[in-house]
Amino acid sequence: MTQKELKEKLGSCLNQLVLIADPEYIVGEDKSISQFKKWLDDCESGMMGAVILGQIGNGKTHFLRYLRKKYSKEAVGIYMPDMFFNGPLIDSLNGLYRLLFQESTNKPLGAYLEWWAQMDKEEAVKKYTDNQIIRYLSICDNADEEKLALDYFSNKDLFPDQISYLRKKFAAKKRFINNENEFVKAFVDALQFIQYVTGKKILLLIDEVDKVYSNSTNKVSLSKVGYKILTTYRTVFDYLNNNKVKGIIAVGATIEAWEVLSHQAAFERRFKDHRVVLKTPKEKKDVAEFVSKRLEENGMVVDTDLTRMIEKYVSDLTDNERKSWAVIISALQEERHMPQEKVQEDPQAMILDVLDHAFAPLTWEQMLSQSDVLRRIYPNGKPARMLQSMQKEGKIVINDDKPNTYEIA
Repeated sequence: MTQKELKEKLGSCLNQLVLIADPEYIVGEDKSISQFKKWLDDCESGMMGAVILGQIGNGKTHFLRYLRKKYSKEAVGIYMPDMFFNGPLIDSLNGLYRLLFQESTNKPLGAYLEWWAQMDKEEAVKKYTDNQIIRYLSICDNADEEKLALDYFSNKDLFPDQISYLRKKFAAKKRFINNENEFVKAFVDALQFIQYVTGKKILLLIDEVDKVYSNSTNKVSLSKVGYKILTTYRTVFDYLNNNKVKGIIAVGATIEAWEVLSHQAAFERRFKDHRVVLKTPKEKKDVAEFVSKRLEENGMVVDTDLTRMIEKYVSDLTDNERKSWAVIISALQEERHMPQEKVQEDPQAMILDVLDHAFAPLTWEQMLSQSDVLRRIYPNGKPARMLQSMQKEGKIVINDDKPNTYEIA
């Protein structure tokens, strides 16, 4: 692969900053991942709160989704792409609950039917007398009714005849979340049911906490509805613990957003003891690994020669250009960082070509402004000896201006 081909390939690969599916890898955060695993092992009696701190574009979403993929054997990972919705409170609460089961990579409750089929129904009802989902399932007559009940508690849009059937069979309401208390009840029942049938811990991953703070105005942007939603989350957290649901609620936030939430002491104290701060600036070896992973993800074989080329490619990034993955992407795509083809042309020929197209004598700086190649070849000053040689050979004329100017002989 030539450097030109690498440049073109990287241009398309590097733009894939946010993965649609759960990522298979993460770069440079081994210590943070190890710490999180220890927390997950320790949460045997209830729900633990953890916060993932990082600047915009620094990989918080990637980190959260990676956790779900990595610990899928011991925990059911549920990703919520938003912590807050705008609009009327009840609509917001219904929309947030719906994310638990209708976000693109989350499973609907109906997907847990195969686990439920293996459970002792009588034991489940005795153990969880207050769980609405288990109560509904216990009086279903067949798998179709069970599927309908679980669709209902996934907050799916059902047909009128299905709602009518549920009303007759279970005395169900058309909308089962009509206030904050019903949101908390539905939320806890659902996670408790999932934990019961799977036997796994719950890993609830909440993103977009940043909406509490506006980076454009540097002001708090939490609305009245947002404050009520925040209080409701706090109640959810406590009820999950009261019901012995085990796992971790992990939220991703910028430092500025978390400072806003830290003023809500009743909420913040549930998370303050477990923090992950994503690394910044990124180490150059991590950046090189990140680029390699992107290329491999797109079907390329990253051999030794290509690895060396990538390391050279990222070697001149500054600390400021490595402060987040988003900034790194932007910096690497700048022309000065792009790998360049080895210049085959004669520098004298390029100088003559620039001067030949000029309408007036040019200074050396003006000549460089006309040729990217000359600027790359001579970054530290003009080749005075070569220019004098060209004058002696009658190719160019050097005028005694200050600074000197050059023209075709």
